[in-house]
Parts: sequence; structure tokens; C-alpha cells
Amino acid sequence: MAQGQRAGGSWRHESVFIHRFHSRTSGVKALRSRATFCAVLFQEASVTRRKVPLLLLLAASIAAPLSAGTHSAAAFKKLQSLAGDWVGKDGHGMAVKTSFKALASGTAVMETLSPAGMEEMVTLYSIDGDGIALMHYCPTNNQPRIRVVPDSDDIKELSFDYQGAGNLKSPSTGHQHHLVIRFDDAEHITETWTWRQDDKDIPMLFHLTRKKN
Repeated sequence: MAQGQRAGGSWRHESVFIHRFHSRTSGVKALRSRATFCAVLFQEASVTRRKVPLLLLLAASIAAPLSAGTHSAAAFKKLQSLAGDWVGKDGHGMAVKTSFKALASGTAVMETLSPAGMEEMVTLYSIDGDGIALMHYCPTNNQPRIRVVPDSDDIKELSFDYQGAGNLKSPSTGHQHHLVIRFDDAEHITETWTWRQDDKDIPMLFHLTRKKN
């Protein structure tokens, strides 16, 4: 009987030990599970922190081209506002006329300039990234490419610089080399074309007034 009691007591001790062992093991597993969970959270947080600068960089790269073209868009709107017929005089008091017309769904502006005693000249203006580019079709059968990069939305004048030319035999061959368009007000503009030949510049000045319908 005593042996049975001892045996029973041993069983009880063993079951208590087993219960405590499983409890402790479960606790360790729980701690390990919590540690694993925390590690996962930490990794996710680290990835998130890494993603945030990347997302900001991506957003900045997308926004940069949009902001870069802001001044050129304002300048082009100024050119579009010239649509219609204009009349005036050159620097010698001779009559001159020009006209502006939007083309290709408003993506280009064509000017047809007719100075006194000269054949008409055609110029196409369009947005070129952060600038405005023009191609000038001259009666002398060359096509200068001239460009300006506006530095403000408040456009008072556009000063175009020579970039190159099509069908130009040599740099000394006569060609239009520079253009300044000054916006005096909504009804008046001044154009100064610079003709270059043999490294000599000759300005051609035109004062123009919007023609009333």
C-alpha cells in the first residue's frame, strides 16, 4: 500500500513536473513567437522607412519635368495671344505687316512677316522643353533654328539665340541670327530681327499694332 502511495505520489509529482514543463515550454514558444512577431514588425518598419524616401524621390522626379516647363508654357501662351493680323512700320518708316496663327491643335504658332520691298518670311514657334524654339523659313532658302529659355512667367520680351540652320552653306552666308520680341502691351509689339552676313550684324526693327477687325 505504501508502495502504491509512493507510486501514486511519484505519478502526481511527474504529472505536475510534466505540466510545469509544458507550461514553461509553451511560455518559451510564446516568447519566441512574440520575438518573431516583433522582428517581422521591425523588418516591415525598416522596409517602410526605406520605401518612403524612394517614394518621395519618385514623386520629385515626376514633378520636376512639370515644374521645369512652367516658364516656357507661359511664354508660349503669350505667343498664342498674338493670333490675328498686325500692321506697322519698320525702322525707316516703311510699311510692314505680319500675322500669327495657331496650328496643330495649338502646339505651334506660325508667323508670316511681310516687310516693305521684301518677300514674305514664315516662322514657326513651338515649346521645346524648358524653352521656345523657332524655325525661320527665309526667302534666301536657309532655315535658321533659334531658341530662348524664359526665366519668368512674367513675359516682357523673348530674346531668341541662334542654334544652327538648315541649308546654310557657311556661317558667313547671310541668315537671320537673332530675334527679340518685346511685348509692349496687348495691342503693340516690337520685333528686332538681326541679319548676320560675313560676321556683320544688321538689325531690322518692326513696330507693330494689332489690326482692328
